[in-house]
Amino acid sequence: MLSTGNLIRIPFLLAAIWAIGAGIYLLLSPTVIQEIVATASADGSLTIEELSRQASWYEVQGVWGVIVLLIFALLYSSTAYLASRNRLVALAIASSLALILTVLAGFSIGILYIPALLLVVFGWFALALAKIVRRNRQASG
Repeated sequence: MLSTGNLIRIPFLLAAIWAIGAGIYLLLSPTVIQEIVATASADGSLTIEELSRQASWYEVQGVWGVIVLLIFALLYSSTAYLASRNRLVALAIASSLALILTVLAGFSIGILYIPALLLVVFGWFALALAKIVRRNRQASG
């Protein structure tokens, strides 16, 4: 049976699962690339071609793009780990870094990580509420 302390940490676990899933989705989903190629000939005529092809995340972003996905997954996974170990200072640092990284990437891939960020924020509210309830119980007897 799950204790209240473990239930409070579930949002952090769900955030980690979401971040890993978002990374896998980005890595495996093809991206449509549209290219316009203009070529000029010796007689002055201009030929314009519009090409459309699919490419993987790795083809478009390279190794650095995969590293960014790993950073997101590790950062959100670290919040789940730190919450389970009740390391609140380290959890605050990891949560802040996750917030900053998600906001910075907000106009590209960061939008996929917003649900994970919201789960982390919800987890913090749950931790704070649990502390308040615990203090009230101790104060009342």
